[in-house]
Amino acid sequence: MSFLNVVDPAFDFDAAEVVAAQEAGWYADSPLGPLVLRHAEAQQLLRDRRLDHGGDDYLRRNGITSGPIHDWWVPMIVNWDGAEHRRLRGLVSRSFTPHTVDLLRPFIRATAEALTEDIAHAGETEFVDAFANRLPLAVMSELLGVPAADHKIFSTWSSDIGLIFALATGGDTAARVEQAVAGLDGYLDTLIDERTRHPADDLISRMVAAWQVEQTVTREELRNLLVTLVFGAHDNTRHQFSNMMVSFAENPRQWTLLRDRPELTEDAVNESMRWRPSAASLFRRAAEDFEFQGLPIAAGTFVTMAVQTAQRDPRAYPGGERFDITADRTAPLLQFGAGPHYCLGSALAHAELSEALSILVRRLGPPVIAGEMTWRPAIGTHGPNELPLRFAKAP
Repeated sequence: MSFLNVVDPAFDFDAAEVVAAQEAGWYADSPLGPLVLRHAEAQQLLRDRRLDHGGDDYLRRNGITSGPIHDWWVPMIVNWDGAEHRRLRGLVSRSFTPHTVDLLRPFIRATAEALTEDIAHAGETEFVDAFANRLPLAVMSELLGVPAADHKIFSTWSSDIGLIFALATGGDTAARVEQAVAGLDGYLDTLIDERTRHPADDLISRMVAAWQVEQTVTREELRNLLVTLVFGAHDNTRHQFSNMMVSFAENPRQWTLLRDRPELTEDAVNESMRWRPSAASLFRRAAEDFEFQGLPIAAGTFVTMAVQTAQRDPRAYPGGERFDITADRTAPLLQFGAGPHYCLGSALAHAELSEALSILVRRLGPPVIAGEMTWRPAIGTHGPNELPLRFAKAP
């Protein structure tokens, strides 16, 4: 059994040692417990009812037993199963529908066009700030009804809350998450009050109206659901945009191919998420003692799915060691989870990525990395902190 130190700041799922570990077996040992490296086993375990999301146990292992993070994380929707999960999910799913996503597409296209226009005139650009952060932030704000004047502070909170999955890396991570949760709690409490008095055409108003009529969740649960929506709607998509540009910068012929064959846009988005997912890892906790594929797993053990590694597994994706937007990929992506906990925001993420990519490819030539980059921790939500890019002029 290999050992992979996933909490080391220098750890990289692209490393040769990770590929070798995947060849050697379906899992490796790590400071966090078993690390699942192959697609079939990861998909099975994401659906295994003997595993849950860990609740307060995850926080306790990272030294958090009270405070804003604890009060948000422990009752969060992902930490419930069965009837309680369906009760909480129902309020969101009735308000946040496929029709809601379709209504946002013109706004997504208009915003992406404006941001791309700025990039086209800039020469070299820092893509995270110029595009990857701004588009999903604008879409999330349009969805929730957050005024433009509040975008900057909202962006900081919605980015830092995504560090919840990287608590094991230490440093100031916990402090940043706590500040983000406290800020979002207060801000969304104010928005709930405002939409209760003066409903508008936004998701918060629809959820508040449903909450008032149905009374299936408490006021605190409503706020928690909204904080969790912010958590899912901005940070993951922001990093997925940047990861997608890194992948195309490393494979510029794929960009040119997509420009010539725009019908491949959806395939290109799926391949980008497969190749370098923003949710590079997902974890679950054993709710009972059990054995899986010959590995005894004790109750309380955390099992981490190495999503990026598993989504390059050649057993699931023939030729999966290459980024190829024309490949026929039939195995499902893992980064949105599976089963009852499948991510509610996946359709919105797909819409943003596909609408924006088609505009970027039409307006700009292939991206070139034009400077130094640093990265978020490998575990949790992963992507570049900054991404200096230069785009060739489109022919």
